[in-house]
Amino acid sequence: MRISSFAILAALLSGPALAQDAQAPSGDIKNGEKHYISDGCYQCHGMGANGAALTGPRLARTELPYDAFATQLRHPSSDMPPYEVAIVPDKIVADLYAYVKSRPDYQPAKSIPLIMGMGVK
Repeated sequence: MRISSFAILAALLSGPALAQDAQAPSGDIKNGEKHYISDGCYQCHGMGANGAALTGPRLARTELPYDAFATQLRHPSSDMPPYEVAIVPDKIVADLYAYVKSRPDYQPAKSIPLIMGMGVK
């Protein structure tokens, strides 16, 4: 249920916001990574930002425009706690956005040799 509400929010916000994404503030990927871990984002979205069905959606390579990402962070449509400006300043939001945009897509199990050697098909 959480993931579907997030998807609906993303769809509603993505239309007009796509043009604004070009105006997303530049962020520092390294600082975004630091805050992704220290602010606890990894606890729900995973160390690789690939998410999990029961905890939080994939953020890696997000296609959400910056404004939709910031809105979800500030006013979540799910069980996620709100990260207000006093807790996560706008500059750090830009850094987090740059970090998750920079993350590689998840790798399917069949592309990982060690797992394939364990009999995964």
